[in-house]
Amino acid sequence: MLNVRHQGVLRAIVQDYIRTAEPVGSRIISRKYGFSLSPATIRTTMADLEEWGYVAQPHTSAGRVPTDKGYRIYVDALMDRISLTPAEVEQIEQHVTPSKTDVDELLKEVGKLLSALSPYVAIALAPRLTESRFQRVEFVALGRDRVLVILLSDTGLVHHKTVPVDEPLGQEDLERMARYLTDLMRGRTLAEVRDLLVAEMAAEKALYDRMLTQALSLGVKALEGETEADVYVAGAAQMADQPEFADIRKMKALFVAFEEKSKLVMLLNECLRGGGLRILIGQEIALEEIQGLSVIVSPYRRRDQVLGVVGVLGPTRMDYGRGLALVETTANLLTRSLTEQAA
Repeated sequence: MLNVRHQGVLRAIVQDYIRTAEPVGSRIISRKYGFSLSPATIRTTMADLEEWGYVAQPHTSAGRVPTDKGYRIYVDALMDRISLTPAEVEQIEQHVTPSKTDVDELLKEVGKLLSALSPYVAIALAPRLTESRFQRVEFVALGRDRVLVILLSDTGLVHHKTVPVDEPLGQEDLERMARYLTDLMRGRTLAEVRDLLVAEMAAEKALYDRMLTQALSLGVKALEGETEADVYVAGAAQMADQPEFADIRKMKALFVAFEEKSKLVMLLNECLRGGGLRILIGQEIALEEIQGLSVIVSPYRRRDQVLGVVGVLGPTRMDYGRGLALVETTANLLTRSLTEQAA
């Protein structure tokens, strides 16, 4: 339906609105974008775009703004692909070095980086424990009443949790317990380990072996409350600087959505099923609370195994070209780092 003239005018409207957040009029397009068309012809073209649902007119006397449909055709067919500068690529590389093996710290670093390099909210979905297989367990005493439990999975990443204990445990005893649980849990999934620990605690031999009972209890506590995945959010305060969220009620609803991480996990898991880079715009997002936003996400891997996704959330008026370059580059460098770790 869109001829070359329609495409050019729509591209100009989207690009100008992304930069200014102001409705775009025919004279602005004629003056700024070098069209060899009269303002009247441009107005006719803009009227066509409005009739077809690609742009809207907020007020009778105002210019046009892109709709979700307009942004979609811009992203799919009209947007120029850009690259990050060598300095930006180097900055990302420094934050995802292979020496960082703690998944929590690594993804937090990625989140801080993405929010620092863009005016958007950074999001990162951690590897799903339910699909990991345990390789090793370690216990470290943290005083008289706490033990640090470190779980190493076949993803090559590290999960850790501090759990309370009823009585002081010596490091030597903790190491013996860890060796026992490692032998018990190695190669098993989260669901299998949970069932096995419960069964072992009920077994008669555990009733007569105090250390065995303590080891099993530590294992159960370490896995309590673990869900399929966790999501990290960084830079949410930056949304306050976007003109779309000058309304305090919109901001409040947005922050409530960010707090309900289980819903974000569901959204990102849905993106993960796509298998590649995804751009969801406005009403395409299944989570109602953030349907005024757009999301760009890309999976990161270890070798050929998809572990999670990283991305950015921003207004539908986001700079899609730069956002895509940031997310895709970060995911690719994170993949390279995790694969080198596993070598």
